Amino acid sequence: MENQAKNNCIKDIYWERIFLNITFKIYEEIQQIYLVSTQEQYSIPLEKTETQYQYQAKINITNIAGKMLENQEYRFKIKRGEDYEDLTIDYSLAYQLENLSKVYRYYREIYAYTINFDVEKLKNEQIGCVLISRYMKLNKKPRMYCFSNQSAKSIVKDTSFNFMANTMNILYKFFSFLHQNKSKKILLMSETRTPMSGNLLALDQRLKERGIDKEYKISYSFSTTLQEGKMHIMFKWFKLIWVMSKQGFIFVDDYSPIFKYIDISPKTKLIQVWHAGVGFKSVGYARFGFGGPEPYQSSHRKYDYAIVGEEALIPVYEEVFGITKDKILPYGLARMDHFFDKENIEKIKDNLYKQFPNLKGRKVILFAPTFRGRRQAKAYYPYDKLDFAKIYEVCKQKNAVFMIKMHPFIQEKVEIPKEYADHIQDFSDYTDINDLYYIANVLITDYSSSVYEYSKLNKPILLYTFDLDDYQLINRVHKNVKEYEFATVCCTLEELLEQLENLPMEEKQNREVDKYKMASDLIIDNIILKGKE
Repeated sequence: MENQAKNNCIKDIYWERIFLNITFKIYEEIQQIYLVSTQEQYSIPLEKTETQYQYQAKINITNIAGKMLENQEYRFKIKRGEDYEDLTIDYSLAYQLENLSKVYRYYREIYAYTINFDVEKLKNEQIGCVLISRYMKLNKKPRMYCFSNQSAKSIVKDTSFNFMANTMNILYKFFSFLHQNKSKKILLMSETRTPMSGNLLALDQRLKERGIDKEYKISYSFSTTLQEGKMHIMFKWFKLIWVMSKQGFIFVDDYSPIFKYIDISPKTKLIQVWHAGVGFKSVGYARFGFGGPEPYQSSHRKYDYAIVGEEALIPVYEEVFGITKDKILPYGLARMDHFFDKENIEKIKDNLYKQFPNLKGRKVILFAPTFRGRRQAKAYYPYDKLDFAKIYEVCKQKNAVFMIKMHPFIQEKVEIPKEYADHIQDFSDYTDINDLYYIANVLITDYSSSVYEYSKLNKPILLYTFDLDDYQLINRVHKNVKEYEFATVCCTLEELLEQLENLPMEEKQNREVDKYKMASDLIIDNIILKGKE
């Protein structure tokens, strides 16, 4: 995907000692660009090069109008009258920005001045470049909680939260001391989703199938605390630590920030059964330096064990969680325990066809994208990228149902016009997406980890990545989507519909049937019953 023609943009950035050199492609005659923050602006002179439309700026970062930049975020802009127009950034350059950071140490290396670059989405749906200027001071106590102190309000708020977090940890230790007999108590919990589903649901079912719930007490805690305010979350946590203090085993399926503030008892094992098989998007310490967790105060570092799908994923999650590889156990995903059980598959299919009789005898196109937005509370999907009239025509031609299964973080419901309801249906409220895989003839997703399970079924996968470069640059990814071999990448709706029109949607033989072992049993036998010291 390339920047649109006649789009003024930044083409290149490179350093020479204290000089920041920037090459611009600008389709008009100008003498300067502007470096603009919320508090100040600087006029940067340009020199025209021999290349058409190309200009060069050389910025001495120690001497911009006789001084250095402040602790600000700056944008590159062109001035038009009293208004400023953002300059976009060439996509190929945007992928290199993280390698262009600079650290200038000074005064006995106690202080440092840093320049970093980031990208942001502009109002015109293009990508812009942000220059982040910061003065840093040596942190002699990196294991202490780090709180903002930019204003009096921030100091009061952060001090209050810090006090409550320390109090909560003290109470947890006291409660934990009271509950010495923890060995046969299990807590299944999530702070991101409700009700219980996925790996935790599969583990819970297997514990009961084997009668372990008769010998062990199983407790549950499921909420969506990450969608709430910081102080409200803290009050919920005060209730939760009483339950946590009793447990010998705590299983979580996603990021659980409470463990950032709790020193888990040595008698309690914390196990992460991560919800994603393999994720495109960088999370945890894979985002370190770009809004990732703190060096020491991270819940991810508290895991005694993390369960992953296969051995090849150990390096990925070693990076994500910041724990040693011996703690990462390639047992598989518990929710896939019956993934290749033919009897179970037929039972699920029968139940689905009874519940939704309009699906029987028709092809199923499962559309299950991930969300957009950086946080759970702000999660959304741009529904305007779906042209229901065109999708309907393809489905009608194929005698297919376009089944929409939105990510559970997305609160806004998709509005399907009534005239298309016989071929386009919303299944977002259906709990277990694994069930839908069995009747789907093709999966359409984008950057979702759903490709992990579905790829095992030897069925076609299409990736509808209309925002490929934007998404990868803003969210960071482990590997460029185009490098994955199990799916066809479609950057426009036209490409997607063309693929659907020409795609043979016939049933194929599963290729992994004899390879898969019961992940739940491996967890139960090697962690709960046997224990690992």
